[in-house]
Amino acid sequence: MDLIEITLGLLLAVAAVAALGKWIGAPLPLLLVAGGVCLSFLPGFRSLSIEPDIFFLLFIPPLLFADGWLIPKRDLLTVIRPVLLLAFGLVFLTVLVVGYLMHWLVSDLPLAAAFALGAVISPTDAVAVRAVTSRLAIPSRVSTIVDGESLINDASGLIAFKFAIAAAMTGAFSWERAVLQFFVSSGGGFLLGLAIAWTIGHARVGLKRFCADDPTIQTVISLLTPYAAYLAAEALGVGSILAVVGAGLYAGAHDLRHLDAATRAHSWEVWRMVLFAFNGLVFVLLGVELHSIIFALSRASALELAGYALALSAIVIVLRILWVYPAAYLPLLLSRRIREREGVHSPRAVFLTGWAGIRGSITLAAALSIPFVTSAGAPFPGRELIILLAASVIIVTLLVNGMTLPLVIRWLDIRGDRIAEREERAARIATAQAAIESLRKRLPRLTTSDETAFANSLLAQYEQRLQRYSANADRRSLLDAQHATQRRIWLATIAAERAELMQMRETDVINDEVLRRLQVDLDLEETRVAGVARNAI
Repeated sequence: MDLIEITLGLLLAVAAVAALGKWIGAPLPLLLVAGGVCLSFLPGFRSLSIEPDIFFLLFIPPLLFADGWLIPKRDLLTVIRPVLLLAFGLVFLTVLVVGYLMHWLVSDLPLAAAFALGAVISPTDAVAVRAVTSRLAIPSRVSTIVDGESLINDASGLIAFKFAIAAAMTGAFSWERAVLQFFVSSGGGFLLGLAIAWTIGHARVGLKRFCADDPTIQTVISLLTPYAAYLAAEALGVGSILAVVGAGLYAGAHDLRHLDAATRAHSWEVWRMVLFAFNGLVFVLLGVELHSIIFALSRASALELAGYALALSAIVIVLRILWVYPAAYLPLLLSRRIREREGVHSPRAVFLTGWAGIRGSITLAAALSIPFVTSAGAPFPGRELIILLAASVIIVTLLVNGMTLPLVIRWLDIRGDRIAEREERAARIATAQAAIESLRKRLPRLTTSDETAFANSLLAQYEQRLQRYSANADRRSLLDAQHATQRRIWLATIAAERAELMQMRETDVINDEVLRRLQVDLDLEETRVAGVARNAI
């Protein structure tokens, strides 16, 4: 099959499986892997393979950049200590324990390759956790720790993975040199990513003077930013992973302040599509490759392979549970300042943090990027086994941790602290008050009756909004119900406009260009009325 046909087939599979997942409610990553396995039986897909370097370059930068862009920067700083303990301490412990364990269990697996396996399965996937807990109320501190850990342990795990791969490729490894290179490479890469994002961000602001009404150009530059950071770091020999993370963190803070509304909305829609496609493709490609990998490992006992997979998954889950408690309580015992600032953590919330260690797309992308051959030209030792075991850990954590996470939250009687809800309400009240104050100052300066009437109408809307958000809980529920009723009426009138517009096009009263122009206006109005507000990237 032609490469274009294969790519189209993979994207179609992602869309079809995602639609099926919406219907049956099963975890989407598992369905995507199953869809990839089914796809591997079709002609042209069974022998499909992607060059590992290309795979890593294509998938890792945008996924990491998006994580860095989206994470709340202020909240991350408030939990940076537990995040770093998880993202570095637990990652390196996982690499060591898994490396030595799998080297002992599988005598044919070299220690460097076993370390590579440990590095591959160390990063967690906050996207998978959010997909499970999005409708559940959990403490904001727990969700911020899980999100921040996922961002930084992606970087630390992938850096450890690169060191392990280099050792397996060359057969040489030095702990002292690796530690020194880690800190030099990581720090240099992070600073380079910040510098590149700063340069691109200011260039985009300057570009607005020439193409202020064209968000497409800004979006293309946004999509290229993670690749620019990655490639620049690779060229300079510093940490490319942390370069992408640094670029994402800076871009997230910069873009929210300096890009206009049209650019933010357009960019976010494009990025949502890219992330959906890339995350889906990673899992589908794993399913496609599993067919040939399992066939290549057919000489080994299926029971033995299942034993390896279950043992590895159990070690990963238990190791995380054993780590989170001393990481949470030892700093409190050793530092009075930390005790005064953080208070005493709930053991149930700590357990929830430990149980949320689901693996996902970054683990898959790293596993599939393992080289086919070493520097000497020999096959990379245990490549198929590493990919199979990494896939097993993902599937087990999705099934065991992911599927039971809502039950664990209910069983532990963990409740959300509603901090984000309170902050949102305070912000809506403050912004409504600012708008009302501005209108009241402007009213005496208006000269025409039309301007005065419009300002008074707008003032009434803002006062109604302020009343709604300032009311007590019972009164606010009543006002919210009234607002929902008004919104339904308004949306019904927009639907009537849309129906009439389509009727005019079908009867050739207007052409397609006029239809599209008016549809844009109706779409924007419907989005505003429906209250669909999304962050932008």
